[in-house]
Amino acid sequence: MGTDKGRSTVVIDKKDYEEKVHEMLKDDKTYETLKNDPTAKYKRKLITILTRLQKEKKINDAQYRLLYPTTANTPRLYCTTKIHKPGNPIRPIVDYTDSLGYETSKALADLLNPLVGNTEHHVKNSKDLAEEMSGVYMEENEIFNSNDVVSLFTNTPIKETLDIIKQRLVADKDLKKRTKLDVEDIVELLEFILTITYFEFRGSVYRQRFGAAMGSPVSPIIANLFMEFIEQQAIATVPIESNCITIIITVDHLSFVWITDLIHSNNGVIDFHFAPTGWTLTPMGHQQ
Repeated sequence: MGTDKGRSTVVIDKKDYEEKVHEMLKDDKTYETLKNDPTAKYKRKLITILTRLQKEKKINDAQYRLLYPTTANTPRLYCTTKIHKPGNPIRPIVDYTDSLGYETSKALADLLNPLVGNTEHHVKNSKDLAEEMSGVYMEENEIFNSNDVVSLFTNTPIKETLDIIKQRLVADKDLKKRTKLDVEDIVELLEFILTITYFEFRGSVYRQRFGAAMGSPVSPIIANLFMEFIEQQAIATVPIESNCITIIITVDHLSFVWITDLIHSNNGVIDFHFAPTGWTLTPMGHQQ
């Protein structure tokens, strides 16, 4: 099996792998077991939405055929190993290929992608981060603190993120150049895709209770947009006495340059009041 990061391959006993996955799925705060496969129900609902949009001439015949769920495979769960973390925990990924909402999720990702990366502190990748940091000079009493969002996708609050996306779409002056869909149509499709967080593992069907599903094409966009919201709130509400001079955002990290006395007094944990309940940035490392 593959690893969570890098290109390594991990050989793991099948029994041990399945035990790890089943142990993860026992978390009833995150997952629930379904009695029936809901694919047919969701397929009918998506067809209803697409048919209406076609009749209203908001999508053309070619787009309708592309998005129409001709195949409706149940999404399949698999996990990768986090060999870079103690205990080698697993990361759940759902394979949505050929599932009923896959093409719609891809189309939404393409439509929303221009909204991402327009904030002042956004960085695209590690190279971009290195270039950004090359211009940051730290004093002796300052510290660079990198914080990881625990389980970003499953902890991304859907209702709040939909509200954020709706506001961004309303403000997007180029939206009509990309689509004939109204903002409400996009939000309706997006909400539908984000509710079909069910999957199959070893003959049983489960549902992720909240958050975005790792593996759905639109999920990285959703998570990025929520992180950008967190970034903007962090900049607006950071305490004056902290003397936080730099904030850098990547996909699931926020990096800060703080005065050392402040970061030590809080044990390196940043828990902003505007973040969702239980949503915490945990320290990945400090550098002085």
